[in-house]
Amino acid sequence: MSRPAIVCRDTTWLVSEGRDRPLSRAEMEQLSAHIAGCAMCQGAKQQFDVMFRGIDALFKDRQDDRPIPFDDR
Repeated sequence: MSRPAIVCRDTTWLVSEGRDRPLSRAEMEQLSAHIAGCAMCQGAKQQFDVMFRGIDALFKDRQDDRPIPFDDR
């Protein structure tokens, strides 16, 4: 039995969710299939990639686990 196709909202959620946990094989297949056929989600994925690289760089540069002061956010 095939799974129903996902919509753009699901794609956005899965891209974000994939940062918090490993996606299942089925989720990855659905995500990949949707992005391959949706120009809007291809652009959104590129934007997420840039944003996540920036976030990763910010935390990589931190030398300790102190909270970031609110004024520095």
